Amino acid sequence: MKIKKSEPPKEETIVGYVVPNEWDNEDNVVSISISTDDDDYVVELNKLGEELFDFLDEDVEVTGIIRDDKDGTKRIRVTSYEVLEDVEGDNEEDEDSDYDNEDED
Repeated sequence: MKIKKSEPPKEETIVGYVVPNEWDNEDNVVSISISTDDDDYVVELNKLGEELFDFLDEDVEVTGIIRDDKDGTKRIRVTSYEVLEDVEGDNEEDEDSDYDNEDED
């Protein structure tokens, strides 16, 4: 008898950093993860997942189906992604520093 899952998988969006997860014997990256503030998500190697290898050490917004393995590993099957630029707002911090000099009480 098969047990039906109570909820069909749904897409979720995460924002994180593309990091290497596994290497082969020649130090080639063979698996990647998306590292977020809360967790790491191993990227399943479908077509879009493989494209993320081009964006190692980049910030990305990834949408996909997330599932937990029996060992607790989180995996994401990518359905779409966007490479983000200046997520931390580095340029805005520079502008803010200009205002610090005006307060000379």
